[in-house]
Amino acid sequence: MSFFLFLFVFLCFCLSSCFYLSFFVFVFLPVFICLSISFSFFHDSFSLSITHILPMPCPGPELPSGLVFSEVTETSLSVSWTKPKSRTLHRCSGSQHPDWEPVSVMVDSGDSTLALSNLSPGSSYEVSVISVLGLDESDAIKDLVMTLPDPPTTLRAINVTDTKALLLWRPALATVDRYVIVYGSEKGSCDCVHVLLAGSGGDGEVPRDLKASQVTPRSALLTWKPPSAAVGNRYLLTSQQEVTIDSTVTEFKLSRLYPMSKYTVQLQGERGGSYTAAISTEFTTGNLRYPFPSDCSQVLLNGMHESGEVEIFPNGRQGKPVLVYCDQVTDGGGWTVFQRRMDGKTDFFRGWENYSNGFGELSGEFWLGNENLHNLTSMAPMTLRVDLRAGDESVFAKYSTFTVDNVRRNYALKVSGYSGTAGDSMSYHNGRMFSTRDRDPAPFITRCAMSYRGGWWYKNCHQANLNGLYDTNVNHQGLIWTAWKGKDYSVPFTEMKLRPTSFTPPTQG
Repeated sequence: MSFFLFLFVFLCFCLSSCFYLSFFVFVFLPVFICLSISFSFFHDSFSLSITHILPMPCPGPELPSGLVFSEVTETSLSVSWTKPKSRTLHRCSGSQHPDWEPVSVMVDSGDSTLALSNLSPGSSYEVSVISVLGLDESDAIKDLVMTLPDPPTTLRAINVTDTKALLLWRPALATVDRYVIVYGSEKGSCDCVHVLLAGSGGDGEVPRDLKASQVTPRSALLTWKPPSAAVGNRYLLTSQQEVTIDSTVTEFKLSRLYPMSKYTVQLQGERGGSYTAAISTEFTTGNLRYPFPSDCSQVLLNGMHESGEVEIFPNGRQGKPVLVYCDQVTDGGGWTVFQRRMDGKTDFFRGWENYSNGFGELSGEFWLGNENLHNLTSMAPMTLRVDLRAGDESVFAKYSTFTVDNVRRNYALKVSGYSGTAGDSMSYHNGRMFSTRDRDPAPFITRCAMSYRGGWWYKNCHQANLNGLYDTNVNHQGLIWTAWKGKDYSVPFTEMKLRPTSFTPPTQG
């Protein structure tokens, strides 16, 4: 329009003139149009003709070149390119899928490298770079790049026997074709533990004949002869802890040892802070079917048929051992006990941290801890058993599915598959998060943990309340199992325990 307006003004100015003019005009459209125009004036009239129209290419910004990817990781990469000679901005765009909206980043003309982050592992991206000059853009240079797959995590070995082990890991987020497992024995390695026995002695005299006997995979009995002229009143055993022993003692049992491990024991006399020369002995603990049992069922298969306290390794040998109470009698044994109420000597109206870590004494009342429950129930499918006693009456409830989720999900409960004689009071709590007096992740009408004085998987609020107030038969605050005794009777004895669902008790013979 501006061109024709100019032409009209020009014609008005030249009405009295008479001449012929021919020239080229470039009209700036998306592409250049070349017009060859001629016109003439004769006083009161003129003629205009366009004699040629010629499309011409638009001289836009130069293309970048040489697209290169470097420093490629699971979630990031760097892209670089060769800048054109002319000074232009650049726009880098990337998309993980052809149908997805690409993400674009403007880059200053002085830069030719861009770091891309927050990418998905093991994913293919199309990256394009264009030059930008004003409103004009060049064609794009493009290439494909794939981020590295992320590694699997949380590798651990459980169910370790003398010939096999079960490996568990958290899979990679990226899609992978296969996993490669590399393993082998540590040549020349030896589990060597040095134990120092320091005891009272005479002038330079030393204990004699230090021996290890009754060596089992988890224990050994040390015996020795004292100096003939003993002076003092103690022996000091130094291993992973220090134990003071009366000077009249001539033997000591080492327990909680590692199977298939070599131990070196030294014994010295001590007097006034000075030690005599040391005598020593060595022994190697024996083998077990499960050297590092993950629960009480493996302890039973290792040959421990008596109920009692024992160390287990839910996270494998490299994980922290957990001291638990094993019930090796009830229903074939192999049960890891995680709760017991029997006399009211232990306070169960506690906060979140106590319930997470556990509290009480394994020989009396205790809660093993929600973190331990999560670790135990995440190894393999578990069965829950609840034993209840009142005087001469005893009943039980058994659930074929039992899982406690992690702390991020507030130790949520998954329980189903009831059988037994106590009636079903736990299925009501299925799917509920754990709550305590100081933390209620999903309060309903009332804060159940405060109202019913315990830590539990409350709903609205309970059909079972085995961590409530001991010997309290009012306000539904006692040790309640509604399906057996109703809500106004506090059960005197409760035990909660778990065992792998696939476990088959060994035959006694």
